Amino acid sequence: VKPIALRKLFKSPQKDVQLPDEYADLCRGVNAPSPPSLIAERGAGSTLILDGGMGHELRRRGVTIKGPVGSQERFLGVALANTEQPSVVRAAHSAFIEAGAGAIITNNYACVPATIGSDVVPHITAAGKVARESVGSSKALVLGSLPPLKATYRPDLVSPESEMARDYTTIAGAIAPHSDVLVCETMSRADEAAAACKAALETGKKVWVSWTLSEEADGTLISGETIEEAVAALPTLDGVDALLFNCSSIEAVDAGLPRLRACIPDRIKIGAYANGFHTVKSEGTDSAAGALSDKEGEKAAPSEYRKDLTPEAYAQAGAGWVKKHGACIVGGCCGIFPEHIKALSDLINKMEVEGVEGYGGESEVAERPAKLARRQQ
Repeated sequence: VKPIALRKLFKSPQKDVQLPDEYADLCRGVNAPSPPSLIAERGAGSTLILDGGMGHELRRRGVTIKGPVGSQERFLGVALANTEQPSVVRAAHSAFIEAGAGAIITNNYACVPATIGSDVVPHITAAGKVARESVGSSKALVLGSLPPLKATYRPDLVSPESEMARDYTTIAGAIAPHSDVLVCETMSRADEAAAACKAALETGKKVWVSWTLSEEADGTLISGETIEEAVAALPTLDGVDALLFNCSSIEAVDAGLPRLRACIPDRIKIGAYANGFHTVKSEGTDSAAGALSDKEGEKAAPSEYRKDLTPEAYAQAGAGWVKKHGACIVGGCCGIFPEHIKALSDLINKMEVEGVEGYGGESEVAERPAKLARRQQ
């Protein structure tokens, strides 16, 4: 394992917050059934399109984002929006669904004790309810988020095992009743993903696990651990429906997906939802300026977003993951907006309808791992 070498973003780690025991007791034993095959049940099309970055879309809609990239404090306003501005959250979810997303992730990424304190369950519940309301009569799935507990991109701040077990049990139990599947996302370390996965599986829901990758695009996690080590650290693969990468550059995803596909059973789906950042080490901006093309006559603030990742460019990257690596779940993370998801959805739908090699419906999804193995021989 490579040594962890990380740039200090904070002068001191955030303090741990003890959750009341009654919350953990309340949240245990949530055994609502999940669909047996989340993609197959949706019907037409073999690729499930996810939404994009909710926090950044909410910023475009006026919700405050302020603080260092990766810090929980940066998204405090986003966490509180579920209770204070639910109509704005619903509008953001709806924008992604209208753009073609077949699944949305609940807006509870920052609803953790380190951000909100011990009274976190009502905020998680509100996020679940708003997401479910946003789906309405559409066939979109609701994916319940199990996020990092202290900070994003900071494997050095991952909590001790006992604290992760306690807090992930609480989060999983609170979001599961509103979710079709639970996604342990932006996991920066193998043991972090293992703890989140264990708590998620205990609810009886289908589980996805998604790691964040090194910016070196070398097939390792941001912690320096290999993808193979991260998979091996999971408590079990029974009940795990998909393994993914998120909150990473498109280049890192390109490097990681073939290694992931090679080290897991064929039945497990793979996918990715990448960032539109220049770098996760960006100090970030307090303005949404630069998220879209500059309008004539307007002076745009410095942007943290990659201008080369236009909606069309991002769509090509996502389609490449499907065709080259056998991914069947693709979407966007921070800095990927509804216009990117629309371009991605349109391109993949076009490829599937036209029967471009590598696409072609649900039966083709089942055959992708074998096709890739034959191609690599």
